[in-house]
Amino acid sequence: MGTNTTTGRRGDRPTDDVRLVGPRALRAWITGEHHAHARVFLLESQTGVDAVATVAGADDVVLHPEGVAPRPGPRLVRYSGTLADVGDELFLEGRGVELQDYIAASFVQIVGPTAMRFFDSASWRAFLDDAELARRTGVFAAAMIDPRVLLADRRALARPHEIETPSAIRIDRLGGVHLGLQGAAVGPVEDLSSTLDQALPLSSALGEVPAGTELIAALDARPWIARYLDAADLRKMLSLPNGAAQIAGFGWALLDDGLADAEPSATDPFLLDTAEGFLLADVGTLRRHLLSPLTAAVVDALQTSRTRALAAARVARAQGLPDSQARRLCLDALEVLGVHLGRPIRDTARDGDR
Repeated sequence: MGTNTTTGRRGDRPTDDVRLVGPRALRAWITGEHHAHARVFLLESQTGVDAVATVAGADDVVLHPEGVAPRPGPRLVRYSGTLADVGDELFLEGRGVELQDYIAASFVQIVGPTAMRFFDSASWRAFLDDAELARRTGVFAAAMIDPRVLLADRRALARPHEIETPSAIRIDRLGGVHLGLQGAAVGPVEDLSSTLDQALPLSSALGEVPAGTELIAALDARPWIARYLDAADLRKMLSLPNGAAQIAGFGWALLDDGLADAEPSATDPFLLDTAEGFLLADVGTLRRHLLSPLTAAVVDALQTSRTRALAAARVARAQGLPDSQARRLCLDALEVLGVHLGRPIRDTARDGDR
């Protein structure tokens, strides 16, 4: 069905290279992803040093401000600076990370690692507008496909209603316990242990985003946002600028037959049309397969059909094949390539959420 060109798994625990602990921990803290470490704590000051030392385990990392006396305990990474306002920089092991507003990030010159967050409702509305544009045309906002840029609380945007205990924690100067870069206080540092045991929706990390409840409602109206974020990550991973390749579901469809009644599931591999040919790429496993034009058509039919019978009928019609052969090809793709039938298409509610 295809040729496997790259293997690996994004979620595998990396080797514990001490030089990478800090950068990986800071990345996890900004995005909300936590493949490498169980939890990441960021202390803004001396406040909370004792409380964090008490609860942090061997798999946790504590980002500790320079000039503050540490306590014996888990892995400590010192930093200087801050990430509070636009233009702020946090310095970690000799490298700086700058904080930018989402809108500005696509227009300023990016010179190094940059975190972008939503400072006002115009920011997240621009994010949604950019997502809609990418879905219609395949053109992504420049900052979203720049490998130097991290979107704050990316995981919460992708799966706002998923429930879990906190993994990215910030202790502010007054002793408030926050979730990540944009989360409102969820408790006092005196109750840190019980706060960490409390399962919360990932959307809690968006608690300080202006009009955050409206943002969450807008995300609910766009169940494809998680796939959009993965598509942007895919362009980063494969170094594909806008125009370098087409991604199915984002301004392009291989089978443009008007018969699609579904769209790809959020975590399904992506079908791409590249200069090297058709490619099936999975951002979760990092696996890639080169596909023949026929196999690519089968994949597209499966991912945009709710039933295998419809997918097979579309393949037979598009490729001029007997129904039995088309059914066999569809079954092979489902078993071998890790693709799935699509989910029902849900129209985005554009009125009332802008």
